[in-house]
Amino acid sequence: MEDQPDFVALLRLLAEARVKMVVIGGVAMTLRAGSYTTLDLDICFDRSPETIALLCRTLAPYCPTIRGALADVISLLASSEKGEKFSTVFGDIDLMGDVAGIGDYQSVLSYSSAVAIHDFEVWALTVDGLIRAKEAVGREKDRPHLIALRALKELLDEQGGE
Repeated sequence: MEDQPDFVALLRLLAEARVKMVVIGGVAMTLRAGSYTTLDLDICFDRSPETIALLCRTLAPYCPTIRGALADVISLLASSEKGEKFSTVFGDIDLMGDVAGIGDYQSVLSYSSAVAIHDFEVWALTVDGLIRAKEAVGREKDRPHLIALRALKELLDEQGGE
C-alpha cells in the first residue's frame, strides 16, 4: 500500500467494473460533508454471487490476499456476517454486506444517491444515511461527526434537501 491512500483510483476501478456497491463511512462523509480524514474505504456491496465474484476479480490484481486465494475469498465474502478488510495498492478497503441501523445493500440503496467524482459516479450514503448508521453503531468517536452531520442536515433541509 502507498503512504497516502488513493481512494479515488480505487472507487474508479470499482465503478468502471460496475460493482454494485454504496460508499459508506468516512469516504461517504467526505463526499457529503467535505473535510474528513479516513484511513480506509468502506463499502456495502450486493451479496449476490455475481457481485461477489466481480468484486473479487476486480480487486485481485491490486490485492495480494485476494489474488492468492480468489476462490477462498469469494466463499468468505459470501458467508461473512461482519464484513472483511483487505489491503490493496490503493489503500485499505472494508467490504460489508450490510450497514448497522440500515440493513443490506438493497436497504442501503434507499439511503444513498449518486455522487460525481471527477468523470465518474458512485453511490454514497446520504447525510440521513450516515446519521442513521452512526447512531446505530453508537461509538464515542462518532459523536463529533454526528454533531456535524446533524448541523449539515439542518442546513440542507433549510435549502430544500441534499
